[in-house]
Amino acid sequence: MIATPTRALPFLLILIACLAVPGWPQPETIAEWRARAEQGDAIAQYNLGVMYTKGEGVPQDDGEAVRWYRKAAQQGFSQAQYNLGVMYTKGEGVPQDDGEAVRWYRRAAAQGFAKAQFNLAVMYANGEGVAQDDGEAVKWFRKAAQQGVALAQYNLGGMYANGEGV
Repeated sequence: MIATPTRALPFLLILIACLAVPGWPQPETIAEWRARAEQGDAIAQYNLGVMYTKGEGVPQDDGEAVRWYRKAAQQGFSQAQYNLGVMYTKGEGVPQDDGEAVRWYRRAAAQGFAKAQFNLAVMYANGEGVAQDDGEAVKWFRKAAQQGVALAQYNLGGMYANGEGV
């Protein structure tokens, strides 16, 4: 929970959701994933990041996870952008940096990635990495809420109830 004592609502970040992209052909070995990733395949890069985050098939290594997420994120892969933002929020594999987290959440949120929209709203609501701005928080909570993020719906309702940003 990242709520500040002065805020009335319990704003939470949705943290990392590390899943392989469903429906994509799955390589049989780590070597095959790595070969595809090194050839620039953003999905393979993302999935290698997930593997390093979780320590599945490779030693757990947040720095290596960040390296692969960044490669996929720079190609516009929204899930990697979101996960990179989470790594900056938590300071895992990189120095903790809310401003950099916001940068990556914003990129993923602009592509419609609901968890990134929610996290960006939280950052605005709490003034973490950006100037506190209830109007922007409402905007991003609304976008995430419209995609079914229950915590966004809850926080949006709370902001309306408290007259914050509306």
